[in-house]
Amino acid sequence: MSSYIFKLIFICFLMLFYNYSLANYNDAIDNYNNQKWHKAEKLCTYELEDFRCINLLGVIYLNGLGVEADYSKAKIYFLKAKKLGSKSAEFNLGWMALKGLGEKINLNSASKYFNNYNLKDELVKKNKNELKNITKDNLVKLKKNNLISKYGYFYTNYIKLEILFKSKINTEKKIVPNISEIENKLKLFDTVLIKNNADILAIRENILKEQEIFIKLLIIDIDQDLDKFKKTITDVYLILQNYEINNI
Repeated sequence: MSSYIFKLIFICFLMLFYNYSLANYNDAIDNYNNQKWHKAEKLCTYELEDFRCINLLGVIYLNGLGVEADYSKAKIYFLKAKKLGSKSAEFNLGWMALKGLGEKINLNSASKYFNNYNLKDELVKKNKNELKNITKDNLVKLKKNNLISKYGYFYTNYIKLEILFKSKINTEKKIVPNISEIENKLKLFDTVLIKNNADILAIRENILKEQEIFIKLLIIDIDQDLDKFKKTITDVYLILQNYEINNI
């Protein structure tokens, strides 16, 4: 019996740690997208085992966003994020090598990183026209990945809102009587992703798999507490209501 309790406590600890890390990263991304770069940098500094946060730190120092640009520090962060499995960091290292940021232009190094990022060999050539094509193709891919990241944040909160909206408490109390405005925002976001050739169904499926257990725990936690329920559903609704889809 004691062994079972210990395992249960350990699993709960892991869930709390994961939620904390996820919340920090999501908060950092939200601040980054709202040009609150210093706050994003501070949040990510606490998550140096999360490759997403480490890569974001690299982006901040590479571009001098709220801090003094530091190519050496940016590269250190990108290398660490890459080691932990970040594909975006692979792209960023390739970009630095291609543009000669903090080092001499190194097409061989750029080719290696871009190939690991699933770009074709022939994209990395020495003549200027092909280098321009690399830049264009990479920027398109970067924009698409950025959109998917933002969609993940929006859709995760949308799932929470939808479940809370359909719950027994909200049905009876009508705390949030209507979510049609949020549903329309989601449709608009879907349209943007479709234009960028993103597989929305696959993205949603991955998000649902990642968030399912944590959302269930959230519902169990607030199901018997009306004040907590009111605060949670209101907070999630306001996050989505204030999200600027037209600016993505």
